[in-house]
Amino acid sequence: MACAAHTLLHHIEFAPIHTEAPIPRVSFPRRRAGAVVALAAVALAALAATDAAADVAKQKTWVLKLATRYFPPASSHSQYHSVLVEGRIAWFFGGSNFSGRGRPVVEQRSNGRWHTSTLPSGLRSWISGASGVAANDIWAVTYLGGKVLHWNGSNWAVVPKGGWNNFAQFTGIQAFSPHNVWLFGARGPSHKGAGTWHLSGTKWTEVRGVAGDIYRASAVSPTDMWGIGGIRGSLNALLRYHNGKWVHETPVNLAGFTYSYILALSPTDVWVAGSVLGSPQLGHYDGHGWVATSLPALVPATGMCRDGRGGLWVIANSGTGPSFVLDRSATGSFTSVPVARSSTSEVMACAMVPHTASTWGAGKAPAPAGTAAAVYAYGKVP
Repeated sequence: MACAAHTLLHHIEFAPIHTEAPIPRVSFPRRRAGAVVALAAVALAALAATDAAADVAKQKTWVLKLATRYFPPASSHSQYHSVLVEGRIAWFFGGSNFSGRGRPVVEQRSNGRWHTSTLPSGLRSWISGASGVAANDIWAVTYLGGKVLHWNGSNWAVVPKGGWNNFAQFTGIQAFSPHNVWLFGARGPSHKGAGTWHLSGTKWTEVRGVAGDIYRASAVSPTDMWGIGGIRGSLNALLRYHNGKWVHETPVNLAGFTYSYILALSPTDVWVAGSVLGSPQLGHYDGHGWVATSLPALVPATGMCRDGRGGLWVIANSGTGPSFVLDRSATGSFTSVPVARSSTSEVMACAMVPHTASTWGAGKAPAPAGTAAAVYAYGKVP
């Protein structure tokens, strides 16, 4: 795996001392020529964790595993925006400066080691979406700049683009194979949306109509996808790709929904997050119909993933007070699992490690004059 020698500035791990709370060990590894001098210190909130050998079900908090400050160092707001797990490999995608003109970053965890990916030159903004087909077939899209990236198992490369505007924004991606990829670019307050594009074979085709303003999609299979987007408004439409076409769904039980996230787990297990008249809600589809329930949070959820115990992790960061992730059990009860004492540390996306009850989290942690891109874990991650 190639590494970008100049990007990784500090690495936080936990010393193998069995106490009530693991003692953080901060190391400042020197990389090849051009490595930037590590930050003198990082103000990280103290996290409590169980003994490493304890059962995952007894764990009471998310544990910080890595905090990385990327170029540029001054007043930089780095963060990881999404995470994928393919086999035993975890990928973390984000950007180096979310408050200005930054550049995308990708971190990989494999064989117990961290690897900073070398990305093609000329990229800007951050990675707004990623999708994995296999360990050697990973896709990502930049928020601005119109770049679609592909990992072939050895290198990242820019995929030849379609007819979209390089100044338009992309908000999501869903890949099924090297020749079947969907791009989504809903419009935003500052940038025009790139629209919806489908790679079939080697050609990109724009998809218009009700699918033209999809923000994010989640797939059960290449022939069964769910998406949220805008029709006569912002994120107020639920769409489904079925029988070769996109259709606007209008469930009675989700009337008034403004959507914020969608997660399709199976044909009979689909979740949406959002709000109705400002009240955070979750919606669930069982293959026959939708049921809406209230969400015990101050804001709508912006992320969900399996928890490995028959339930869901639900991410709803309010930006104030202590930081936590909600765990919805298989029976429907909610538990707040702490991340840190301050909202300056947040889990912003999650992905379960297959066949375990462990989960990776991607987000941010505090750093001098900005934030660091942060990796969190719940349970014994590889």
